[in-house]
Amino acid sequence: MTTDARLPHAKARREGIDPASFARFIGLRALGRRVRHSALFRTKERATTTGVATVATAALIGMLALLVPASRPALATIFKAPGTVISALIGGSSEDTTVKGYPRIYSTKLDIDLAVKPGDGKAPPVQPIAFTYPNTAPLGQNGNTYLYAHDRRGMFLGLHHAKVGDVVVVEMAPGNKLYYQITEIHSDVRWNDLEWLQHSDDNRITLQTCNYSGDYDPRFVVVAKEISSDLGARLAA
Repeated sequence: MTTDARLPHAKARREGIDPASFARFIGLRALGRRVRHSALFRTKERATTTGVATVATAALIGMLALLVPASRPALATIFKAPGTVISALIGGSSEDTTVKGYPRIYSTKLDIDLAVKPGDGKAPPVQPIAFTYPNTAPLGQNGNTYLYAHDRRGMFLGLHHAKVGDVVVVEMAPGNKLYYQITEIHSDVRWNDLEWLQHSDDNRITLQTCNYSGDYDPRFVVVAKEISSDLGARLAA
């Protein structure tokens, strides 16, 4: 058991920007006044024509967006995560080997899809990885495997929407799947409560992410226990 006196914390900052202030800052409001008083809007007929053209252009852009390959990351994901934005936009990344690696943990319902890597128990980097807490059970073996990741989309954010009975899949290698069913959800675990790292005689995974951005804020913990492949595949589908 580690001597660290706290559960790992995934720092996730949630800061807001006032839209009106931002618009003034970049000059959008002044631009809007110029546009309203331009020749395009001087008569009712011109205003109607301009409005129809704008809607048609927006619709065309939306249709083109649907043609972008699904393998490319969503814009929301790109702007949330640090890293090389240009490579993400064109569908490639220096972290491809991490993203596609095994073993991995995923759940379509909970929007989780992460490679699993050994962790050091400290705040993890913002990468699509679920880290294994030191000295907990190896993944796929009897015992308690403690995994932690950031509360971001595609990572462990979906745990906040989990329900008892949901199924999480651990794929050790292509086609070699283990199924775990969620049995416990604890949304307010103290930062220094190490009970969840304790060994277990069954095969279980304990999944942890953060609730807020402070080092001493409560953690969000989900426990899932292994079930048979037949039952797991049926429930996961």
